Amino acid sequence: MEDSKQGGDTPFDLTELTGFQFGPAWAKPGADTASNLPKMHSIDRPERRGNARRPGSDRDRRGPRPEGAADNRGAFRKDGPRRNRRDSREERPRRELPAPAEGYRVELRPTNSILEIFSKEIQKQKRALSLLDLARIVMAGKDRYDLVFMKLDTGSMLVHSTKSDGACWLTEAEAISYMWSAPWLGELYTTEEVEVEAPKGNFTAIAQCSLGGEVIGPVNWHGYQAALMGLYRTKYSNMTLDAFKAKVTLNKDEEAVQAWIASAGKKTVWKPTREGAGELVLEDAKSVEADFVANHYSQVYEVVDKVFINGATPRKVLSPGIAAHVATLSDRTRRSPQMLIPNLCHGLARHHMPIYKWQGNHYTGPSRVRAIPEGTVLADRMMAIVNWSKEHSGEKVEAMFAALSGVPVGTDEESKKAASEAYAPFAADMIWLLEQGFVVVTNDNAIWYPKGEAAPAPTKPEPTKRHKKQKKAKTPAAAKPKATPDAE
Repeated sequence: MEDSKQGGDTPFDLTELTGFQFGPAWAKPGADTASNLPKMHSIDRPERRGNARRPGSDRDRRGPRPEGAADNRGAFRKDGPRRNRRDSREERPRRELPAPAEGYRVELRPTNSILEIFSKEIQKQKRALSLLDLARIVMAGKDRYDLVFMKLDTGSMLVHSTKSDGACWLTEAEAISYMWSAPWLGELYTTEEVEVEAPKGNFTAIAQCSLGGEVIGPVNWHGYQAALMGLYRTKYSNMTLDAFKAKVTLNKDEEAVQAWIASAGKKTVWKPTREGAGELVLEDAKSVEADFVANHYSQVYEVVDKVFINGATPRKVLSPGIAAHVATLSDRTRRSPQMLIPNLCHGLARHHMPIYKWQGNHYTGPSRVRAIPEGTVLADRMMAIVNWSKEHSGEKVEAMFAALSGVPVGTDEESKKAASEAYAPFAADMIWLLEQGFVVVTNDNAIWYPKGEAAPAPTKPEPTKRHKKQKKAKTPAAAKPKATPDAE
C-alpha cells in the first residue's frame, strides 16, 4: 500500500514558519518580526499576582463595595463541603479506550505530501530548520501523518477497504457490519418500500433507541429481537451489545404506538444494482449480507499484511483495536514530538534533503554545514558576509545588510527603496554561501557562522605500494659501469 494522500483540498502552507525574505524587516509580509516566529512558541502573558485586576475591569467600573454590604460569596458552601470543577470531573465516568490489537508493529510517519512541502519550501527559502520544529508541524494536523500497521506472525488479518473511505478491520464480521453505514452501499443496492400485513396484537409500549431516536417496536412483538439486532448490526456495532441494550427505552404514548403500527405495514427490501442480478429481491438484512459476501466482498475489501492509515481517518471506520493504536500513538507522539524525528529523517532523505547535527539538535536545510576549505578565495562581498557572521553569529540578517551596505533601514518609501537596492547584491551572494553550507540562516531570521575553523585543503592521495611497483617497473634500469683493469 502506498502512502496515503494529505487530507483536504488546500495544501498545507508553511509560510508562517519558513516565510523568509532576504531583505529588511519592513519588506516582509505583515512587517512584524513576531509574526515570523513558529506558531509553537508560547505567547508571553503578564503575570497575575495576588488579587490584582486588569485596569478597566467590571470591578473597577462598579467602584468599591459599600460599607456594611453583606459578602455572601461563600454562603452556599456553609451547609456542605466545597465542590470545585476538579471534583465534578473526577466523578464523571471516563470512557475507556478498547485495548490496542496485539500482533502488529505500528509506526507513525509523516505523509509523503507534507515531506514534499518541506523539501520545496526549504530549498526555496534557504532556511535551516530544526527537525523538532518540523515534527511539531506534522503533529499539529492529523492529516499530516500516517500510522503504518505491519502484521506480525501473531497478528490476525488486516481487511482494508479499496474504496476512498480508508476503512480497516480485523475480522470479516466487522467488515460486513460496516457495509450498512458505508457511503458506497448505495452503489451496490437500491432500496424499496413494499406493503405488508400490519402486525396484530395488544401493544401498549414501543421500544426506542435513545442514541439516535430509532423506533424498534413493542417488546411483545414477535419481530422485536430481529429488529433490535438489525439496528445494532447496522448502526451501533462499534459498541458492546449490552451497552446498546442499556440505551433502549420504552415509550407508552398511544400516538407513538399507533404510528409504529402504521409504519410496520411497510417493509424495506433491497435490489442489487450489479449487471445480471435481474429482478432479484432481498427480503431482509441477512439476505443482503449473504449476497454481499458472495458477489462484492472481494471487490470492496482486500486482505493485506501492511496498511497505511491516515491520522485523520474517522475512528468509526476502523476496528476498535486499530482505532486504539491510532489514538494512543498519535497522542503520545503529539506530547513527545521527538519520537517522530527518526522517521522524519528517513522521509526527508528520500526527498534528497541533507540531515546534519548542529548546536546539539538535528537540522535540515539547503546544504550540510561545513567549514570553508583553506585557500578558498571568495569575492569581497562574500568575504564580508563571512567575517560579519563570524563576529556577530546569531544576529539578524537585516542588521548585517545595514552594516555592510552602509544604508540603514528607512521609514519613508524613498529610503526603503534605496535600502532594497543596496541590499540586493549582498542577498545574492549570501544565497550562494547558504547553498554551500558556509553560513546558516535559521527560521527566526538569524544568521550564523556554523564552523569555527577552516577545513584543510584537499590533498592528492599518496600512491599505493602497487602503484609504486608499477612505476618502478616502467623506469629503465641504470646502466652498470663496465669493469676496468684497475678494479680487478
